[in-house]
Amino acid sequence: MDYLSFAIILAAIGVILFIGEYFLPTGGILLVCSFLLMFGAVAVIAVNTEDQRETLAAIVAMCVGVPIGGTLGIYAWGRRMALKVHDDAEIAPTGERTNGNEAESLLGRIGKTVTPMRPSGAVDFDGRRYDAISEGMLIENNVTVKCIEVKAGKLVVRQIAKPAEMKDFNMDDLLA
Repeated sequence: MDYLSFAIILAAIGVILFIGEYFLPTGGILLVCSFLLMFGAVAVIAVNTEDQRETLAAIVAMCVGVPIGGTLGIYAWGRRMALKVHDDAEIAPTGERTNGNEAESLLGRIGKTVTPMRPSGAVDFDGRRYDAISEGMLIENNVTVKCIEVKAGKLVVRQIAKPAEMKDFNMDDLLA
């Protein structure tokens, strides 16, 4: 095996480790190994050739080409992954996924806060928890609220007085 093939193999392994750091965040260990292998590839070329242009081309490829190519690749991968996200989806605090149509169906419904709204928190509509935000006011826990709007898949609620049909009754009155 000649020196140029060995240098290309070292550089290729370095590039693979460089990309691997993106998928397996190791705190920079793979990145350091990647740079050492790429430096080794340049060193192999520099030691075995008398042509300085070949060494300079290897240095430029490793120091400029790999980082720019890696950055563009990560950017393209991120854009591709971003296209898979649905704009009308909301994630409830329980981790279940709900779509925008379900959130729209809650407009005008009356529920109860599960957590304090400062101004965001969780509300309960018919036994299901949803992420919500208030109109900007702080709302305490266990308060009756009404869904007044859906913004970007997020419920907007307003505190209301408890409706007459939802009043609590005392069990002691039934037993007396």
